[in-house]
Amino acid sequence: MLKLLQNEINRKKAMRPPIVDEELLRLQRTIKNAIKSKYDSSLKLYIVDSGSCGACELELQTLFNPFYNLSKQGVEVVYTPKEADIMLITGTLTENMYESVEQAYRELKKPKKVITIGDCPLMESPLRKTFSMTDIKRVSFSSVYHISGCPPEPRGIIKGLIKYIETV
Repeated sequence: MLKLLQNEINRKKAMRPPIVDEELLRLQRTIKNAIKSKYDSSLKLYIVDSGSCGACELELQTLFNPFYNLSKQGVEVVYTPKEADIMLITGTLTENMYESVEQAYRELKKPKKVITIGDCPLMESPLRKTFSMTDIKRVSFSSVYHISGCPPEPRGIIKGLIKYIETV
């Protein structure tokens, strides 16, 4: 009986709609305006997982759910680096992914822009000292912007994207 009651309480908690606060609405307006001022139609992101645990990818996916709804604000995920405005890299760079990341970077349209997400690309991961890891600085990026966190929250990613767009 107690288990049944606990399940009912948890179900009611899960069914509550999330609260959209003023900060989120402000972030959505800001990123939409920043994208309109700097890009032709939308901001196109190419996402590369270079050897992560998957947490940063989950946070990135969250940005496109109905709550954060970045696709409505003008952010789009593309599946080839040739179409991308920015390449997002998550995870500690593994030896197996080194050539793929370098190839994707070469295919980016100019000016080549890279944003690393999470603490792993800065070699702050628990796995950093294993034999299969390499330093992301080995890839010849012209410039890299970083959004920190393990994993960064969706609002932190949005704030980082806004900050980056405004500096371009």
